[in-house]
Amino acid sequence: MSRTTNLKILPTQSVKSVKSVDHPTLLISLGTSQAIVPEAFLFPDVRFESIHVLTTENPSVDLVREFFRLHAPDCRLTITRVAGFKDFTSEDDHFHFEEVLHRWILGSGSRPNDRSFCLSGGFKTMSAAVQKAAAVHGAAQVFHVLADSTFPDASGRMQPPGTLKEILAARDAGHLHFIRLGREAGWPQLRCVGASDYPLETVTEADGVRHARAPDQRLRQRIREITERSHRIAESWLQLPSLPFAELATWPAESLAWLNTPVDPVTDAQWIARLPKIELHCHLGGFATAGPALERIRAAARNPDQLPSLQSLAQPTSWPVPTEPIGLEPYRKLGDNNGSKLLRDPGCLHQQCRDLHAHLVVQGVLYAEIRCSPANYVSSGRSPWNVLCEIRDAFQVAMEEGTARGESPCHIHLLIIGTRQSAGDFRAGISRHLALAVTAAEHWRDPDSCRVVGVDLAGYEDVSTRAHYFREEFTAIHRCGLALTVHAGESDDAEGIWRAVFDLNARRIGHALSLADSRELLASMADRGIAVEMCPYANLQIRGFNPFYGDRPAYPLLDYLRRGIRATVNTDNIGISAASITDNLLLAARLCPGLTRLDLLQLQRNAIDAAFVSPETRARLVLRFSHQLPLP
Repeated sequence: MSRTTNLKILPTQSVKSVKSVDHPTLLISLGTSQAIVPEAFLFPDVRFESIHVLTTENPSVDLVREFFRLHAPDCRLTITRVAGFKDFTSEDDHFHFEEVLHRWILGSGSRPNDRSFCLSGGFKTMSAAVQKAAAVHGAAQVFHVLADSTFPDASGRMQPPGTLKEILAARDAGHLHFIRLGREAGWPQLRCVGASDYPLETVTEADGVRHARAPDQRLRQRIREITERSHRIAESWLQLPSLPFAELATWPAESLAWLNTPVDPVTDAQWIARLPKIELHCHLGGFATAGPALERIRAAARNPDQLPSLQSLAQPTSWPVPTEPIGLEPYRKLGDNNGSKLLRDPGCLHQQCRDLHAHLVVQGVLYAEIRCSPANYVSSGRSPWNVLCEIRDAFQVAMEEGTARGESPCHIHLLIIGTRQSAGDFRAGISRHLALAVTAAEHWRDPDSCRVVGVDLAGYEDVSTRAHYFREEFTAIHRCGLALTVHAGESDDAEGIWRAVFDLNARRIGHALSLADSRELLASMADRGIAVEMCPYANLQIRGFNPFYGDRPAYPLLDYLRRGIRATVNTDNIGISAASITDNLLLAARLCPGLTRLDLLQLQRNAIDAAFVSPETRARLVLRFSHQLPLP
C-alpha cells in the first residue's frame, strides 16, 4: 500500500519483525488523548490496512480523522463509541464496556494472525479489558506505545506530542517507544464464534461514527465460563490420568469431591437416570417378556392366529429381588412368552426391535450391542438371513427416525449368538449362526449404520461345553475380524473363563462371577484389558449375593474394578429381570457399598473402551458421553 513520505518507517535493528499477515489490522481503545491513535499506527515494520477505534462518548476524534485524511488516506478507519458510556463509575460500566469490546472485535472481521492490539489508550480499566480480550480472541501482536515529553506547552512545561506535526517529529527523532508484549494464540473454544452470534446494536451518526451497545452480556458470560473451565483444567492437571473422562477436569473442585464419595442409591437416583450409558450385554429375546410391553409386541403380529398361547409364568415373590435366588434354568423360563416362540412372527420381531430401541433412548443409552439368534426366529419363507435383515433394518430405521427428530438416538450394533446346549447336535446351530455372522459382517460395513460386529458364545455352561471345544468353529470369526464375547464363569468355575480367554481369544467375558477364584487369571485379564460384562439384577436373581442373601459371597464388581479389571454394568434380559440399565447401576451400588460415583463413570468408560467398534467410533462415543455428563 502506498504511504506518504512523512510515514517512512525508520530502521530499528533491535526490533524483531512481526509475523507476515494478509490484512494487517490495528484495534485500539481511545480515551481523551487522541495522539495515541496515530502513534500506535506508526508501529514499526507493520503497514496497517485498517484501524478500528473504540472510545467513550466524550473524546473528540478530529485529530484522528485529520491524521488519516492527510497521511494514510488508503487506510480504512472506523470509530465506534460505546453508547451511554462517558466515564467509569461502577463495575456495571466496566462489564458493559467489556461486552461491547468483545463484540466489537468480532465485528471487525479481523483474524487473529492479522490483528494487533494497542493497550495505551483510554482508562486503565479499558486497557486492562483490551489486554484480556486480546488473550481471548488472539492477536499477532499486543503492544504499548510511549512518547517522550519533548514538546513545551504554553507555560514551557515539556509534554508528549499533541499535534500531528509533533507526532511525526517525535517518530522521526526516535521519541516514540514501542513495547511489544508478543503474540496471543487466543482460545480455540471461540474460533467458531462470529459477529452474527453476538451482534452489536448500532446507530451510525451523520459524521460516520457508530454508537454501539450490547443488548446483553452473553458473550462476556461465555468467556467467563471458558476461563473458569480452563482454570479448573489447570488445577486438575495431575488428576487427568485417573479420570475416566477428561471433561471431568473442567468440573468444580466440590463436584469432583462429590464424585469421589459413595453412591447413595436413593438421593443419586435422578443423577444416575440422567447419565449417558453404554450397554454391551442385552438379549433381544429377553425384552418385553410380560405385562403391557408383551401385549404391545403381540398386538403387532402379522399372523395373530399363529401366535403361541400365553403361558402362566408367575414371577417369584418380591421380584425383581426374590426372597431366594432362583437359579439359571428357572430364570430362563420366565422369558418363555417371548424369544423364539414369539419372534417368528415378523410383525412381533419388528415391534420388539423398535420398542427396545425406544427403551434404550429413554434410558440415555448412547450405544448398545444387542444379542440375537436369527436362526431361531425363522418361519415359512423366512431364512436366517431374511430374519437378520429384518432385525437390522428395524433398528436402522429407528436410529434414522430418531436422528431426523433431532433426538440423541441409541446406536445399535448386533451380536449373533451361538448357543451351547446340554444335549443334542447344538454344534450345527452354532455353525449356522457363525456363518451368518461372517456373511453379515461382509455385507454391512458402514460403521455408522446398524451392523453385525461380533459373536456371543452363550447357553449351557459346564465342563463339557467350555470354550476350547469350539476352537475350530470360531477360527473363521477371528480371521474375518469379528469380535468374540463368551458367557463364562456364570455357572462354571474360573477354568471356564481361562478357556474362553486363552483358548478362544475372547475379548470380553459375560458375567465372570467366578473370576475372583483365580487371582492369577484375574491379574492376567486386567493386564490384557479383557472386559467383563456384569449384569447385577440377573446375577443376583440367579446366583444371589451378599448383602441381600447373608450366606452368599459378596458381589465381585467393586473388587474387579479395584484390581484393574475392565468391568462393565449391563442388563442381560431387561424383561425377564424387570430391570433397566439405570436399575442395574443402582443395584450395583447396593450390592457394593463403597462404590463411588466416579466408579459409575469408570464403568461407562470401560464399556466404551470394550465396545466392538472402530477407533473413530470409540472417539466419537467418548465425545458424546462427555458432552452429556450431568453435573450433580
